Amino acid sequence: MKLLVGFILFAITLFASINPIKSDFKACFNRYNLSLVKFRRSLAIAVGSHKLLFFSKKYQKGYIKRDPFLGLYLFRLKKRVNPVKFYPFVQAKNQIGIIGNNKFAKAKIISLSNGLDSFAKMDKNIKPNRLITCVCCRAFGLSIGGKSFIDSDFILRFLNKKKVIYADMGVKFIQKGSNILIKEVNPFFKNIWFKKGDKIISIDSKVYKNVSNLSKYILFSKPGKIVKIVYKRGKHIYKQNVRLKRKLSGGLIRRTYLRYIGLVMGYDLKIQYVIKNSLAFRLGLKKGDKLLKINDRFVYLYSDIQKVLSKIKKREIYLLFSRDDFQFFVHFRR
Repeated sequence: MKLLVGFILFAITLFASINPIKSDFKACFNRYNLSLVKFRRSLAIAVGSHKLLFFSKKYQKGYIKRDPFLGLYLFRLKKRVNPVKFYPFVQAKNQIGIIGNNKFAKAKIISLSNGLDSFAKMDKNIKPNRLITCVCCRAFGLSIGGKSFIDSDFILRFLNKKKVIYADMGVKFIQKGSNILIKEVNPFFKNIWFKKGDKIISIDSKVYKNVSNLSKYILFSKPGKIVKIVYKRGKHIYKQNVRLKRKLSGGLIRRTYLRYIGLVMGYDLKIQYVIKNSLAFRLGLKKGDKLLKINDRFVYLYSDIQKVLSKIKKREIYLLFSRDDFQFFVHFRR
């Protein structure tokens, strides 16, 4: 009997270690093919008997719910369709299947998401709105074009929450081996003392080795929550409590720290929108004003705004704009 049990365990281990081949996903294709519906010149995935999950970079009308950060939409469907069930992404395996458009394929996960700064990626280019599964036919993501896909943790939160709100700690993380470092600091977050290169030891007493899971913990928390951070700079260990704010940019919403003072900027460095009653509104800035300079640094590209602001150490910030061939400064204390 012991010999038989040992053989069974060995067989399970042996077959579990074998990488699946494309044909192994045929059962998933047969199961979910009818759950994918032709919708607005693409596909959508049934997530309820009368509800469809859809991704689009362009604004869509007629939705039940929308996540502007991820480009996710929930639509109502008249006919009844067998729904897909998504599972927590931690259960996903490296080898995945892609189901869609009467076809299926095999792929491999090559990187995980980093909050709203980067999506998870696979090793194949896939059209948007294809279902990501594993051999066990559990759903773990939605393709968004190219090699990127939205993992199921974000999808489950989108489906289960009434409002789409994310929290922000005021920093951008980066993974270096098994370490998580701070890459950028939002200059408009008051009373945080992090610097580029600081190593995160723990957040709320939990140690993270994965930047994806750490970022999700922050994003999925409630704005206003105070999180306890332990971090290392050089040989010294520091502790700081940070009150989370509501996230204003990231994902498909152009990421710029100027949004935190009420400015929505275009790639041409012109103001597209000034949020009413914001600091920028009170400073008299208007749509069409073009940003030329931040403190003593000229900006020429949209990406320059983030780079310059993330390195500012002074409390005073001066912004040089042009309006109708007239140049003027606005300044404020952060």
